This record gives sequence, structure tokens and C-alpha cells, in this order.
Amino acid sequence: MTNKDKGKEFINRAFRILNRELKMAYEDNDISLIIRRAQEVVELSIKGALIILGIEYPKNHDPSKPFVVAAKKKIGDIDEKILKKISDISSKLAEMRAPAFYGEKDYTLEEAKQAYADAHFVFEQINKILKLKKKEGIHRKTQLGTKKHHLKRERKN
Repeated sequence: MTNKDKGKEFINRAFRILNRELKMAYEDNDISLIIRRAQEVVELSIKGALIILGIEYPKNHDPSKPFVVAAKKKIGDIDEKILKKISDISSKLAEMRAPAFYGEKDYTLEEAKQAYADAHFVFEQINKILKLKKKEGIHRKTQLGTKKHHLKRERKN
């Protein structure tokens, strides 16, 4: 298996989580699960990109720093604001992950909505940066593709 194939598998896994588990948690208003799955999508997307770029990814939940360095070095012409936003999102969600998992903090519906939108943003930007196409087998377009989503129901008491 080549680096590109392995990296694509990570990105495909992120896609499946985004469109199955994260979507279901979102529809169920499961705030802590939304945050955890959003973090997974971001982590897998960035680690997949690092693998494709031939960089060993860190064995932690925030791989954004090596990604920013590698993207600037190996790809070059990338919008600095996009890279910073990807890095900020990854760091924030990695920080939120454990408290969400262990129930140490009650996150708000607004924080869950933002995590959901952030996961979509990072996934889409990674694909754009790497110029991955559907024909390369990265993912198939779904109703979540590029549309902005909001929770349809308020959290039940």
C-alpha cells in the first residue's frame, strides 16, 4: 500500500464518520458525541493528509502543527488563513475531546453546532488542499457535501 493509498483510507474513514456517526449524533442532538466525532473527523483528515504528503503523523489527537509545516513546504501556495483556521479547529477540538468523552464538562448546543460545522470545514479544505477528486476514490458526494447544516431541533430536556 502506498502512502497515497493509506492517506486516502484515513480520509475515507473520516468521510464515513462524518456522514454516518457524526450525522446521526447531530440528528439526535447528542452534544458530547457530536464533539467527539467532529474531533475524529478532523484528526483523521489531517493525519490522512500528512501520510499523503509523506510525513509521519504524531501519535496524539492534534496533528495540526506538522500539517501546517508540511503543507507550506510540500504544497506551497496555500491560503494562510485557511491553514490557521484548520490548526485552530484541530487544537480546540482535541482539547474538548476528553472532557466530552468523560462527561467532565457539559458543552452547549452552540458549541456542538460549531464542532459539527468545523468538522465539515476541515474535511472539505483538506480535500481541496490535496486536490483529491471523486474519481480518485476519496469519497462520493452526499447531501452533506458542501451544504451548511444546523441542528433542526433544540436539545430535548
